Amino acid sequence: MLTNFRTALSHKTHLNSNTYLYHFDLIEPKEIIFKPGQYVMLKVPSSKGPVSRLYSIASQNTVTDSFDLIIEIVPGGLASNYLFSLSEKTEVIFQGPAGMFGLKENEKEKIFLVTGTGIAPVRSILISNIKDQISKLQIKNQKFNLFWGLKKFEDVYLLNELKQWNNETMKQFEFKICLSREQNLEMIPENDKKYFELGHVNFCFEKQFSSDLNSFDFYLCGGRLIVESLKQFLLNKNVPGENIIFEKF
Repeated sequence: MLTNFRTALSHKTHLNSNTYLYHFDLIEPKEIIFKPGQYVMLKVPSSKGPVSRLYSIASQNTVTDSFDLIIEIVPGGLASNYLFSLSEKTEVIFQGPAGMFGLKENEKEKIFLVTGTGIAPVRSILISNIKDQISKLQIKNQKFNLFWGLKKFEDVYLLNELKQWNNETMKQFEFKICLSREQNLEMIPENDKKYFELGHVNFCFEKQFSSDLNSFDFYLCGGRLIVESLKQFLLNKNVPGENIIFEKF
C-alpha cells in the first residue's frame, strides 16, 4: 500500500549544469520507511490534475524524517519546470515508496554499472550500507565496486563523498568515474586521477575485471537503452541472468 507524503523543500544543491540534489523534509506523515534502491512518485500539478513522475531516493534509509533526490532538469519537461521553479518551504506531494531495485542478501562482491543520475538509488544503497557498517565499527569483508559513467569532467559531482567512503571502508568500497567524451585526464588534479578512466562504463569495467564474473552480483542503473546494452554486455560474458539486477528509466 503506497502512502501519500506531504513534504516541504528544505533546500536544493546545484551539482552540475543541469543536475540538482533536492532535500525534502516530511510534514505528514513524519516518517518514511524505505529500502535503499526504492523510489517515490512526485505528484506534479497540471491543468488536467496531478501527473506522476518517478524519482529514486538518494539518501540513507536510517534517516526517516527527510529524503534526497538527484534530478536532472530537462528543459521544457513538465516535472522539470515544476521542480526548477520550486522555492524553499514549498509543499510538495509524493507517493511511495515503491520499487524492487536493491541489494540481494548474500556475501557476493557487488559491482555497480551506472550512468548519469542512475547514481541516485546506488548512492542510497551504498551510503545506507557503508554508514551502517561504520556506525557499528564493523567493516565487512564484502566489497562494493562502482563504475559511474559521465560525459565530461565538468559533469562530475559527489567526488569528495565517494573518496571519503573509499577511505572509511579501508577500500572495501572502490570506484571509477568513466568519462566518455574526454580525450585525456589532464584537467584532473594529480591526486584524483586514480579515480578516473576514459571511455564508457563497460570499457572501464573490462579493464579491471576480465574473467570469472560468475562470483559477482551486478547492479545496473541508468537510461533504458544503456541499461539494456549493459545487460546484454554481461550476458555475452556468460554472467547468469539471476546475477544481474537493474533499474532503468
